[in-house]
Amino acid sequence: MKPTIIFLMASISQPRCIRRIKNFIKAGFEVEIYGFDRGLYNDNAYIEGHTINILDSLPSGKKYLQKFFLEKKSLSKLFSRNDPNILYYAFSFDIALICLLNKKEIIYEISDLVYTYFPSKLLICFFRYLDRVIIKKSFLTVMTSNGFSQYLFNEKVPPNIFIQQNKLSDYFNKVERSIIPFSHQQIIFSYIGSFRYPDTVFRFAKVIGKYYPQHSFHFYGDSILTSEVKKMARTYPNIKYFGSFKNPYDLKNIYEKVNIVVACYDTKSINERIAEPNKLFESLFFNKPIVVSKGTFLAKQVVENYKCGFEISATTDENIKSFIDSLETIDFQRIMQHISSISINEIVEDYTLLIKYIENKISEDLFIISNKG
Repeated sequence: MKPTIIFLMASISQPRCIRRIKNFIKAGFEVEIYGFDRGLYNDNAYIEGHTINILDSLPSGKKYLQKFFLEKKSLSKLFSRNDPNILYYAFSFDIALICLLNKKEIIYEISDLVYTYFPSKLLICFFRYLDRVIIKKSFLTVMTSNGFSQYLFNEKVPPNIFIQQNKLSDYFNKVERSIIPFSHQQIIFSYIGSFRYPDTVFRFAKVIGKYYPQHSFHFYGDSILTSEVKKMARTYPNIKYFGSFKNPYDLKNIYEKVNIVVACYDTKSINERIAEPNKLFESLFFNKPIVVSKGTFLAKQVVENYKCGFEISATTDENIKSFIDSLETIDFQRIMQHISSISINEIVEDYTLLIKYIENKISEDLFIISNKG
């Protein structure tokens, strides 16, 4: 008998988490869904026929330890249930650690290594050690980037790790791909998602605002930095803010209105250097060139593997201006034609592989249904 899977989300509106839960529902698993309300993107917090139970409100920006103990308190009520046939699915390091401390069987999904943002190298090493312990003790760990496994384990990767790239939802199997030509004389650059990276993405937008009135920069999304985006839009007439959106339903309409995707994440932290964000696969699907930060795992994918865009060091105005000036010589039609030739199988996720992997582990009795609590 399949165990009930209880999903534990750090944010009830994270599209990747919503997509993953829907995949398990499609596969016939009994699920329960719990999470924390971060107050952002809540239009996405919906799964038809299922209730997303809110454990607590947890606004972004709380101190790490304070947030951890709030999560621990909220989850303790859930863990008090005495049901042996449960497998918990933890969508963050914090939640996975709390599950482990409560002796729960978990699937642990890693899409970010949040502790790599800590200023102390000693703290980063300590949490990296804890992360490796959690992974080894988990029933299964799902990673959205090979860069994570390389960082954590080098070549000695444990057998219970499954790489599920952060590709697009199978919703896009029914969406038409098209190529929309544009001129290098009037380019619409865009950032689509949760607003971050003032020193790179915001800098890029401001350079467009200050020096390139013929071009424009469009922001779609939301975050605790939305006020800064709105301020830029008020300051420069060619910077536009269009608010939050529903993922995946609004993406086609958005991408049809932009020319180049800007995903120059700040590389001061380890996480940004090794992650493989979904912006890569969105730009591939919609045949849009993408600009990413030099010296990252993502840059290797963009420049060497998919050949779908550009890498730059976007930490100075001069670098950004030099890049924009160079675009006059680029044959964008050729680049977009190449992107369009990349198979949709490379872009849209096949969640059935992950589901089959989990079902096989359960059927082989590698998951022992027991109440460890």
